[in-house]
Formats: sequence, C-alpha cells, structure tokens
Amino acid sequence: MADLDIFVDVIVSGAVVGVGLIDSPDGVAHAIGTDFVEDCGHAVMRRDYGLVEFFWARRSGSDPWHATGFTVQVHRLASLDVTGSLIRRYGPFGRHLGFARLNAELERLGYRLDEITQASDAGFRRYWLAESRVSLVVAPTPGGEVTDVGDVWSISGRQPPEAVAAAGLGAQRQAITDGLAHLLRLGDNQRRDWLDRRQPATSARVNWWLYLLLVIDQLLGDQPRRRADWVELKLWLLRQGQARGVLTRAESAEKVAYFAADMRRAGAELPDLLPSADDIVRACLDAIPVGRDQVPMLGARRDLHRLDRTQMRLSRLARNLVNAAQWHLDEVQDERLADQLREWIAVKPSLVYKPASPRGQHHPCLGPTHAHRHERACRRRSSVTRCDARSAADQCAAA
Repeated sequence: MADLDIFVDVIVSGAVVGVGLIDSPDGVAHAIGTDFVEDCGHAVMRRDYGLVEFFWARRSGSDPWHATGFTVQVHRLASLDVTGSLIRRYGPFGRHLGFARLNAELERLGYRLDEITQASDAGFRRYWLAESRVSLVVAPTPGGEVTDVGDVWSISGRQPPEAVAAAGLGAQRQAITDGLAHLLRLGDNQRRDWLDRRQPATSARVNWWLYLLLVIDQLLGDQPRRRADWVELKLWLLRQGQARGVLTRAESAEKVAYFAADMRRAGAELPDLLPSADDIVRACLDAIPVGRDQVPMLGARRDLHRLDRTQMRLSRLARNLVNAAQWHLDEVQDERLADQLREWIAVKPSLVYKPASPRGQHHPCLGPTHAHRHERACRRRSSVTRCDARSAADQCAAA
C-alpha cells in the first residue's frame, strides 16, 4: 500500500519527510525543496508546496521564524501531480484518499483515532491522534471531482490536547474563569480543597485540567497587569497536576519548559516565580526513562516501520523532552548539564519526530469555505509569488 505510506507516516510521526513543527523555513526547504509559493507578512508566513503547506510566525521583524503548523491538503490530489522529494520517496500518489482505508491501516498498526467533530465543523468530520497531535478532516459529501463521500480532506499538525479539551469544555469557560480568579485569592490548602471539590470524574479529569491551563494562558494575554499572579497559579497547577497523577512527569516537565520560554520571550522577568534554566533542563532530561545508548533511533532513511509502537513512543518522548529543554540551553549555568543536553541534541535527528511546541496556531483549512477565505486573506495581505529559498528570505527581511 505504497500510496498510503506518506499519510500514515505524517499521522504517526507528526511530520512530513521528517520536518514540521520545529523546523525553520530553510530546514523545510532543505528537506522538501525550493519550489513553493510564499505568502510572507510581517508576523506570519506560509509556504505552499502544492500538496503540503507550512506556517511560521514571529513577534517582530527582527525575531526568527517559529514553526506553527503544517497542512497536507489531501483534496488537491484530484487535480495535482505530486513531484519532487515526495514522489521520489513514496512513489506514485492516487487521486483520492478514502478515510476508511486509511483508518484500517492505522488500526492494523495499533493506532486509534479519536473523533473530535464539533457543530462548527460545517458537516466535515474531524479526527485526532493523541500520540502525534495530528488531526484529520473528512469530507461529508461529494465535491465534484475533488472528493468523494468519506475522502480525507486534509491532515494538519499540530492539534494540541488543550485545543481538543477546549472544544468540549468551551461552554464552561466563564465558570472556569471565575473559579480561577477565586483561586488567586486562596492559600495552598484552600486551593487543594477547591480542586478536590471541582475536578470531575477520572474519565473527564485530564481534559478539565488541560482546559484550566488553556484559560490561564488566555488570561495572561487579557490581564497583563496580573501576569505574576497568573504565572504563579499556572506553575502551581502544573505541580498539582503531576502530584495527582493527571500529568505524567514528562508532560509536566515539557509544559513548564515551554511556558517559561514563552514568558521570557514575552519579556516577563519573574526570577522569583519562573524556575531556572538549570532546573528546567534537568527536569526534562531526568524525565527521559532511558539513556542515549538505549533510546530507539531511526536509520538513515528514517523508516518508522523498523520500530515497534513501544519503541516509537519512547523515541518520540525523548525527542519531545529534548526539544523543550533546548530552548533553555543558552541560560544553563552548570556546564556538565549543558554538555549532557548538547549530547542529546546531537542524536535528536535520529529520534522519532513529535510536534512539541505549543506556540501559535495555523490555518486548519477545514473545508472549501475556510480554504477560500484564507486564500482571499492571503491575497489582500501580500502578493503571492513563486520563488526560491533565497528570494523568500529576502522578501521576509524586507517585510
């Protein structure tokens, strides 16, 4: 089933030919090529390779681009001839991708998709693989020559668990916001009592906790004068989440690492609240359950099929934690710890990819209406030209 391989690889690994949510525009161009259409604004950039689109964002023109997502526009197969590195690696592509066939292959490999369709999805059905944080959109009706009923419309990364939790708990936002504001005024013991009374049954507990953290992130933007209060509360909740078994040790370390990096990048100097770079890196590396000599690695061709599911999980867990720790390398004071992190960074290309960075969202392109709206916005924002990697960089520098 060669024509399924690329889509299975994308869904399981959360990357396209090994690149995705940690790669710069130059890194993606090196892996996939320079034949793309670029839409570059001051703070956002999109590169369209035909079948795949990649997205980046930055705070200002002097900041580096940070990857925020990618979308495999599967519906374009009906009218698009795939060329370049994708065809060389995977062979010929079909004109349609049936969801039932794709899902059967994923289940055969031991992966189960969760349906996360919402009323706002306009009849399209949405599925999500928690392990890689990749979502799929499936067409509900025929689209002429574009799609048949049950065809995959698009595959996108990343869809973080917080976003999935928000989709199911959005109606409770005001009540949760009020509860969090109440927590700010309480001491530790009273906060623990509040959690004991409010947290739902085990089956719904993880999503509820993730939604608490997501609402705090939103309040940090809405209430900058209370930044220190919200930072303290989020870090306290992350510690509590791990202590109560809602978050694993690895999940807690990763979330703290990215949260601290985001706060420092936003100019929040809170040394009495934010953990040090040494503490963050040490927590991330300590959460990797095996050493570098034991962690499963991919071969030169990055063939996922040579690893079983347990090995892939272990490998992507290690890469996930190294990604998170790497943001703090320049601030680490302990040279032995810094060297240990550099050694992990050196083997990172051989680890199974997993989307890790929670920053930013991309254009999900749920269906034709969303795609057309996005294209119109792109044309209004800037001209779209076919260019190579060098000219693209020049245009963005001038934006």
